Amino acid sequence: MLDRTHPPAFVKSNSFQLPQASNTTLINGVKVIHLDTIHQELAKIELVFEAGRWFETKPEVSHFTVHMLDKGTMSMSSREIAEIFDRYGAHIELASNFDFTTVSLYALSKHIHLLIPVLFEILTSPAYSESELTQLKEHFIQGLRVKNEKTSYLASKLIRQRVFGNVHPYGKSTEIPDVENISTSDLVDFFTSRMKPSHAFILGKVNKLDYEELTHKINELGIANSNVPSYTVPDQQRAPDYITKTGSVQTSIRFGKHTLQRNHQDYPGLLLLNYYLGGYFGSRLMKNLREEKGLTYGISSSISSFKNESLFLIGTDVNRENRDLAIDEILKEIKLLQTVINADELELAKRHFIGSLQGEMASPFSIMGKVKNIELNELTDEYYQNLISNMDHITNQELTDLARNYLSEDSFSRISVG
Repeated sequence: MLDRTHPPAFVKSNSFQLPQASNTTLINGVKVIHLDTIHQELAKIELVFEAGRWFETKPEVSHFTVHMLDKGTMSMSSREIAEIFDRYGAHIELASNFDFTTVSLYALSKHIHLLIPVLFEILTSPAYSESELTQLKEHFIQGLRVKNEKTSYLASKLIRQRVFGNVHPYGKSTEIPDVENISTSDLVDFFTSRMKPSHAFILGKVNKLDYEELTHKINELGIANSNVPSYTVPDQQRAPDYITKTGSVQTSIRFGKHTLQRNHQDYPGLLLLNYYLGGYFGSRLMKNLREEKGLTYGISSSISSFKNESLFLIGTDVNRENRDLAIDEILKEIKLLQTVINADELELAKRHFIGSLQGEMASPFSIMGKVKNIELNELTDEYYQNLISNMDHITNQELTDLARNYLSEDSFSRISVG
């Protein structure tokens, strides 16, 4: 009989093995990665373009170029495109970020052959209708006006400017006049220049004929533009800044700094320090500011690793009268990292991080996300296994050394809005 009065024994596991994906390079240089780990008869086809904010000639031209793709082609209206996807229970997802834009098709495997022509018409002959662009811009501007009323949005925008500068793609922000000045000719130029894929990620069941048709169509898209603009990160502005917002009872606090990228030897230790400091619900910052002092509902720290740079960010929202106390307590926890790391709390952070990472292996989409991360950021196949192993073996002394090197209190820029 199972004794339910005692919890099961803890079994420590540091293994992390990604399934093997097939990898093919087409004549036009596009890498096609196929991973068949979905038991159901469905698939996701994702095309990745080096056409994110890093490559923009005007603010948000990347966003509008990709989000206009399903708003009509030379032979189909946006309504006709939507009706086709609805008819077959399929979904198209368009996204752009700092480094890449992506076009993804989710569909039942049996319908892929019917949807391939539609997908590639979208990718080869978008209409870029003036009326559709006007409507999309109006919606974007409305959303921007709403976000600009939020202290959390303003603080996050300003801290990126402090860290990267307002010219760097990771630091510059979008204002309403920028959106108003975007024209269909801007989109056509950006589409022509940048919208040739560098990678295709296929997840799920795709039969041989459909796979061959897919790769044939991808090959016909041509060769991606290999020109990559270069930007430098200026010296950070570290003087604390407090921006008042009339009528706000809340103050949003952000600490930020330029930090290590994934391929740096100290990155695993820094990632663990981040997790211990503010990366999960049991972190030091949560215990201090939420549980012990009741200053906030939530506070977190994170490392955002982009393709070319990384950002270390601490963020919280507090009542305006608690701003100074909250900042003092954040600074205290940062300083403590350089001298004292609680062994029990560190072990809990390690186990939570590693367990969460291993738990993500239950999702095929998460697995493909990690394969994609390795491929797009030119990491080794053993990246995640090495990350876990390095984290597990790092000592408290090594972590305090890393904190002194990379997380001193005066290395952070600080912004408060509210």
